[in-house]
Amino acid sequence: MATEASTQTTSPPPPTGIPRGPRKRHEHITTSDAELKEFNKEYNAKAQSQYMDPCRAQTKASMKCMDENNYDKKRCTRFFKDYSDCKKKWMESLREERRLRNLGITEEEDAASTKA
Repeated sequence: MATEASTQTTSPPPPTGIPRGPRKRHEHITTSDAELKEFNKEYNAKAQSQYMDPCRAQTKASMKCMDENNYDKKRCTRFFKDYSDCKKKWMESLREERRLRNLGITEEEDAASTKA
């Protein structure tokens, strides 16, 4: 029995996957407040069933990163962060516009009060 244990060979380590090159420099994709304000006008005027997203560029960048890195989420966290930041900013701007609309404050009144 002792000879059986010594004759067994260990299996080779599992393959580590596709060899990867160096990471590419990541350009942060941001959406300005003015762009969001303009997008919100279009968003509020759209048909109920129409899907619109101001964070399309961030979505495409994160999916491209996932494709290039064999769906290794750890390598794409910076893209996911850009997307979540964009989505948070958009939701905050929508809430603020809805709040102002419910209070009866128009854009002109809001602009005048911020200048004063």
